[in-house]
Amino acid sequence: MTIGDAKAELRAFVRLTRAARPAGERSEAERGFTDVLALLADQFAWSRIAAFIPTPSEPPIARGVDELVRLGVTVVVPVSSPSGSLDWVNLDAGAIANTTLDSMNMPIPASGERVPVGVLDAVLVPAAAVDRDGNRLGWGKGYYDRFLETVEGSPLVIAVVFDSDIVASVPTESHDARVGAIATESEVAFIQ
Repeated sequence: MTIGDAKAELRAFVRLTRAARPAGERSEAERGFTDVLALLADQFAWSRIAAFIPTPSEPPIARGVDELVRLGVTVVVPVSSPSGSLDWVNLDAGAIANTTLDSMNMPIPASGERVPVGVLDAVLVPAAAVDRDGNRLGWGKGYYDRFLETVEGSPLVIAVVFDSDIVASVPTESHDARVGAIATESEVAFIQ
């Protein structure tokens, strides 16, 4: 089996487990993610971060991200393009509840100007799976791997996954960017 095949198999497994997650579990997970994000923002005195607006199958961080904005953290969220790059939009308080889809069918704010990313305290990255060595499996398009190569400074890169998405080992290739921490609905784990 090739690394590409192993990645595809793991992504398919994660899609199945996420689709089978009951609504009650998602609601409980949303409360957990909100608490975890507030804890991180307070612990690291975040002033500017990059985050994402989750799809229905991704960890439900929308309420937690919106709360960060309400607390005064500047949050930029991505707009993906078919060319494989990410542009960024400032997220206004409450805007996360009024989204549309970008060219790659990812949720984005319905309004907002594109802004330069600038220096960030943290980057919350979506992931299909992650291992405790900081190896992250994305969804196969490489958007975040390319973005993380260009980001200014040394932000804390955090993979946002469900507890069940932490696996023993993630298949990796040389272009795969590692993360410095994992945030789930019940914990924050820092990579040594």
